[in-house]
Amino acid sequence: KIKVTLLTKATGGFWDAMIAGAKQYETDHPNDIELTTNACKTNDDTPCQIAQIQDAVTKGAQAIVISPMGAGVTDALNEAQQAGVRIVFVDNTIPGVVPDAVAATNNVKGGEDAGAYIKTQLKSGDTIGLLEAVRGVPNLDQRIDGVKAALEGTGVEVVIGGQQTLCDTKTGASVTQDLLTKYPNLTAIYSACDSPAMGAVAVAESKQHPLLIFGYDGDPEMAKLIEAGKTTATMAQSPFKMTNLGVEAAVKSLKGENYVKAIDT
Repeated sequence: KIKVTLLTKATGGFWDAMIAGAKQYETDHPNDIELTTNACKTNDDTPCQIAQIQDAVTKGAQAIVISPMGAGVTDALNEAQQAGVRIVFVDNTIPGVVPDAVAATNNVKGGEDAGAYIKTQLKSGDTIGLLEAVRGVPNLDQRIDGVKAALEGTGVEVVIGGQQTLCDTKTGASVTQDLLTKYPNLTAIYSACDSPAMGAVAVAESKQHPLLIFGYDGDPEMAKLIEAGKTTATMAQSPFKMTNLGVEAAVKSLKGENYVKAIDT
């Protein structure tokens, strides 16, 4: 059996769907792979993810399917590749590593679609705060860039949160709080991932400040908030498909079979 390790940034919601997608592939191909899954407690614990990459290599993983935290894990992934391990990125990429495959949303189009929708919800004179995720990670930057581009020339003031959120709920709340202090007439918040948007919901409720809040991921918890009327919308992704197809690409790569290297989920 081929040893495949899935490393997600954390667990819960979006990440649990990722884990389920990989496990479903193992269930459907019981003779093909031996799957190990691992996750850190938070989205930004880079030392944890480095240790998990190194541990996977030590334990004989032939492929690592990973949602990388950022440039901090570049060296560990390059060392894994040098040891012969196949690397497949899911959800996002990072510079400095050439993976064997990528399974992710087309975030350029996703950002454009998010921007097109948000444009219909705002009017000239409104102010929207953008919560960046991990600056320098292309997939996450593209989600912000699409919204910026869509709102150009609309009369909507676009302001950027001072701190990157690292897709963390508490950080999203803190950045939203700072934006509300600086821009008391803030109309809306858009986050490059759902967890910070959920943090923004908590701040809006505590301050009794009406905000249109938009996220990006399709996290089940975000969907519940939309149904409850506490937030406005999220760009839905398919984390289940990302890992299901990402593991498949890893297996086919190791078997020497043809496979898709750029998988748009």
